[in-house]
Amino acid sequence: MTKPKVKGNWPLWFLLAPFIGLLYPPFYAKITPRLLGLPFFVWYQFAWVILGALIIGLVYLIQNLLRNEQ
Repeated sequence: MTKPKVKGNWPLWFLLAPFIGLLYPPFYAKITPRLLGLPFFVWYQFAWVILGALIIGLVYLIQNLLRNEQ
């Protein structure tokens, strides 16, 4: 039995956000503003790790909802 084709893969576009957010290091290669004593360069990248995990989870849930509607 073949899997039903998912109608619309638009949620996959959200997976580009972490890539684009970290694509150009000169944008975030600075010390200020600091957060809890960490320079911007460090906490910006760490924030994208957390956001990336949340985005992947969200895309997974949306894809499952779209698949179950069919």
